[in-house]
Amino acid sequence: MPKNKENKHRMKKHSKTYFNTFNYLALLLPLLFFCMSGISQTIKANATEKWWSDATELSLSKSGDNRIELLKALCQVSEGQREGIQFLVENMSLQDLQSIKAVFLLDNLALTYTVMQEVPWAKRIPVDIFLNDVLPYASLNESRDDWRKRLYEICQPLIKNCKTPGEAAMVLNQQIFKLLKVKYSTKRRVPNQGPFETMATGVATCTGLSILLVDACRSVGVPARIVGTPLWSNNSGNHTWVEIWDGSWLFTGAAEQNPNGFNRGWFVDNASKAIKDNLSHAIYATSFKKTNLNFPLSWAKDVDHVSAINVTDSYTQNAKPVKISGLSLMVDVYDKPLGERVSARVIIADAENIHVKFNGISKGDTADMNDHLFFQLPKQKTYLLEVEYKNQKYNQHYSSGIADEDKLPIFLSGIPSVPAPSKPLYTSPAMINPLPVEDASKLKDVLIAFFKASAIEQASWIFPRKLEKLLNENEPAVRQLVWESYRVAPIHNSLKQDFDSNQVRFEKHISPYSVKTVGKRPANGWGLFIAMHGGGGTTQEFNDSQWRRMQTYYRDHPEVGGYIYIALRAPNNTWNGFYTGYTYPLIQKILRQFMLFADVDPNKKFIMGYSHGGYGAFAIGPKMPDYFAAIHSSASSLADGANPATLRNTVFTTMVGSKDTMYGRYKNIVNFQKEIQVLRGNRKDIYPVTVQIIADHPHSGLPDRDKIAEMYANVRNPVPTELAWRLSDTVIHHFFWLQTNVPKAGMNMNTSIQKNNIVAQTNLTEASILLDSRLIDFKKPVVLELNGKKSTHKLKPSLRIFCQTMQERGDPELAFTTKMVLDLIGIEENSAK
Repeated sequence: MPKNKENKHRMKKHSKTYFNTFNYLALLLPLLFFCMSGISQTIKANATEKWWSDATELSLSKSGDNRIELLKALCQVSEGQREGIQFLVENMSLQDLQSIKAVFLLDNLALTYTVMQEVPWAKRIPVDIFLNDVLPYASLNESRDDWRKRLYEICQPLIKNCKTPGEAAMVLNQQIFKLLKVKYSTKRRVPNQGPFETMATGVATCTGLSILLVDACRSVGVPARIVGTPLWSNNSGNHTWVEIWDGSWLFTGAAEQNPNGFNRGWFVDNASKAIKDNLSHAIYATSFKKTNLNFPLSWAKDVDHVSAINVTDSYTQNAKPVKISGLSLMVDVYDKPLGERVSARVIIADAENIHVKFNGISKGDTADMNDHLFFQLPKQKTYLLEVEYKNQKYNQHYSSGIADEDKLPIFLSGIPSVPAPSKPLYTSPAMINPLPVEDASKLKDVLIAFFKASAIEQASWIFPRKLEKLLNENEPAVRQLVWESYRVAPIHNSLKQDFDSNQVRFEKHISPYSVKTVGKRPANGWGLFIAMHGGGGTTQEFNDSQWRRMQTYYRDHPEVGGYIYIALRAPNNTWNGFYTGYTYPLIQKILRQFMLFADVDPNKKFIMGYSHGGYGAFAIGPKMPDYFAAIHSSASSLADGANPATLRNTVFTTMVGSKDTMYGRYKNIVNFQKEIQVLRGNRKDIYPVTVQIIADHPHSGLPDRDKIAEMYANVRNPVPTELAWRLSDTVIHHFFWLQTNVPKAGMNMNTSIQKNNIVAQTNLTEASILLDSRLIDFKKPVVLELNGKKSTHKLKPSLRIFCQTMQERGDPELAFTTKMVLDLIGIEENSAK
């Protein structure tokens, strides 16, 4: 091809390409010009107009893709506000460096500097205070709301006549929360709410309220900062409040302005006891300027970008020493468990002198959760509390122990009531006439000799007829002497050593226990409460801590009567340490210890427990109800095969939260309640069982700490006339006045006795019925109907059987004077001749 034609061809070939490129450039150039203009301005600012510090530049280097926004703000800010923006950029968190937009910063700066030209106290505020405590857009790790303009519009009319920042802060604290319809409530979504969320929802706790008050103050040029402690030195909780600068830092509680001014509040005493060098118990103020100390955030313990200053000295150095004597009692009144606190009048009167009274108003639901009604009371005294709320009165007793502090929650509803003991209560047959001195002396010598004898000797022991006659004529007097002789017989050395060591032993299993005596000894001897702790299949340390907790868990109630309180340690750290085969002999032995050596009323013994210990009570109680006047179990359910049918004559209460669903606890309790209703039928005189379901409550913290006061009035009946025995192991041999030498799970025996007529139905292969004058009249024949077969028997009391059963049971009320051994083929009368 000729050269000129070739050139023309090339030009024609590319003309279309050139045209397309030109069109593309025509569209692109304006955009490029705009971008290059911005870039050139930025480059120019960096190259020729960079006015900020190296520290600011270092922050920019960490800002990532957000650098352009920060550069824009730095370039566009007015010269008079450069110090402010430089302070913010140098000290903001990494999260803010990488997210805060230029318009947000510029608006915040402009509004703040404008306000400072309006307020009369502006010139009094040092630059460093202005930068750190007026200018910043946030205090903690709350949401970065653009709050300054909106809060200014709300707050400025309120403080327009104020002359000082302190006066303005007081006005704001008094008015904005009502104006914005914001109140304290634990129903807030998160503790560190930004001001917009708090205003939208109307609820916040101390941190959210403090954030709102600080932002409100800053919006009108009042220096403010957040202050708080992660934990008071008395471990009663944490708290957040506000400090205002007015020549010096002054503190106040957000939404709880004291009418007398600053540096007052419910937390002053707690703050005065803060510990500067203890990270948990010190007091911290927020600082936007970076420091070497982090402000502790209880809701975000891993956040380390909120700087702080340790200001503990401000609260402790000038605190006036307060000489406190007695008990500091913290009282809260709730409408129901886990419900709202209510403002109610609380009157506390000395039970021994009702003219000595203390009174106050409990804190309502809008008060800080760590703000309480306090009473300073003498220790080791009993008080009567009266609560007045909505024209209703609620009464309960409270006893101060030796502790310096205590908490008392009072619930006005939500706890199902437990019926009072039915009348008449069992009383032991009275001793009308004491035994003649000579007869008593002879009988006691023979009784002690019997108890010292070997089992083989005892089996063939024959008491003199004259002494047998004493039993026949005066059983109550002989019962007392048999018990006294057994108690003083020199056969209890091992048991006494364990008692003196505060422990109980069965085979290789040893359980230590703590002991305390409450109140004055009643006429018939001390009551006895055995309390079992939570824990179970966990570490030694945790179970020990639970045991220590149980030592003071149930509140003292000396007003109901004197008693001994035992906190029993499980013998091991297994999941079923309180409800397995060796547990029942351990309980029998500890009961025997205190019957022998501690002057305990045999018919005033009680057992109770929580969680792991509650399962123990739910097993021990139904298996051994003949030992106890009442049984209580919390946060648990039936265990180790125990059967509710055995509770026919024994007071039993159980409490569970409706949200305590682990291991089927709540469901099991509901089923237990249904079983009791079926067993009870239409009768009201059997199965004194109460199920207390606490609505919406979880496993921990059930309102059961006053159970002793509720249980104490009950008295055991050792000789009920109707028995329902359901055997569930090979360990328990006795059940009230029934006995078997070969217990086996799945066996049962229903027995009743009325006017010398005994009806028994059983599938046991070996069993005995134990009787005495409390159950039958020895002058008349006894008619026995066993599995539908009737027979008639003439029985008489026996000192040997009396002593044997006393020795077997270790309980004077569970000793009997005659035994009917049932071979379930014929009936053998085994009354001693």
